[in-house]
Amino acid sequence: MRPSSKVSPAIFILSILCFFFPFVTISCGGHKIASATGVQLATGTTIEVPQAFGPSREQKVAQEPLAAVAGLCAVIGFGVSFAGGRAAIVPTISGVLGALSLLIMKSRIDGGIVKHGQGVLQANYEMAFFLALLLMIAGAVWNGYLFSQRAKAAVTGPPGGPLPPGISGNSS
Repeated sequence: MRPSSKVSPAIFILSILCFFFPFVTISCGGHKIASATGVQLATGTTIEVPQAFGPSREQKVAQEPLAAVAGLCAVIGFGVSFAGGRAAIVPTISGVLGALSLLIMKSRIDGGIVKHGQGVLQANYEMAFFLALLLMIAGAVWNGYLFSQRAKAAVTGPPGGPLPPGISGNSS
């Protein structure tokens, strides 16, 4: 494995790790109500919602399919990163789809907060969300670069390769 081929798996494993940290925090009037990791968003969870009067109540948070898609894209990008060669297009596509999934998921969560929160609730996206998004983009860009370099090498041939017939390597 060449040194440059270790970059892609590192990018995607870091993006996978981000899913285990808080992605979004819901607050009301500046007070934190709930927080969810990327894994909790992808699989669904139950949160404790504090009440103004009385004990807090549990509320089921449904699975966010786009978080699951983004996580799956990170896993696929990581796995295929080891293949090298022309397979670099797969992690490129995984990075793009993962980043788009996270952005669309953010838009859906924001829309749901506006609809159900009636202007009282606010979604705050945590560092892990933005880091996962940036890593997905970095994975797409890096693997796109590797793919373009391999495609370019396939067309032009390796540097220092054989000269075409009729051309001499002597400069005299």
